[in-house]
Amino acid sequence: MIDIIGESLRNFGVTDEREVESRVAELLRKVGLRPEYMARYPYAFSGGERQRIGIARALAVHPRLVVADECVSALDVSIRAQTLNLMQDLQEEFALTYVFISHDLSVVEYISDRVAVMYAGRIVELSDTEPLFAQPRHPYTAALLAAVPRPDPRRACKRQQMRLKGEVADPANRPSGCAFHPRCPFATDRCRTEDPQLRAVGASMVACHFAESPDLKGVNADAA
Repeated sequence: MIDIIGESLRNFGVTDEREVESRVAELLRKVGLRPEYMARYPYAFSGGERQRIGIARALAVHPRLVVADECVSALDVSIRAQTLNLMQDLQEEFALTYVFISHDLSVVEYISDRVAVMYAGRIVELSDTEPLFAQPRHPYTAALLAAVPRPDPRRACKRQQMRLKGEVADPANRPSGCAFHPRCPFATDRCRTEDPQLRAVGASMVACHFAESPDLKGVNADAA
């Protein structure tokens, strides 16, 4: 396992093997693993431990930006929470910026300061996390939030159900106008012919011609 983490160091000019070993040991401590684990083979680690090793490898060359693509999607709930908490601790310690990519909106809400919602390869809504989850401005964002299971039936019953029909648009062969219009319950002729651009709507940037007019309140459990 020392080679998995150490290769990043070697690629960036660290050639002294004693220094490589020392830095790998320190990185393992940072992610909550014992330094002697560096002698193990990958099959000897659990899924959560492998994620920690991946984090250590990413941090080996002191990056300022880390791209985390579905980094907790294969973990069970308890290990997922431990990994997210570790990432937040490391973010504070190393002054990191994360680009966190996930389909799990509960994870997005927990770890993100700012959220970009994408559809067919383009951003359709960009906002700080709290206002986006409290008051989505794009119909696709609203549909995503409406699909999130809520454990409290008294709150869940207050949500509007936005069930989308049809298939996700092909980014390589986008529909004319707004790519979301074939599935959007608010679509008009303008949506079918004119591609909306991101513009400021309240606290968000939204690519929707009618972001102000559809009543999207109530699509999540926090709305009245």
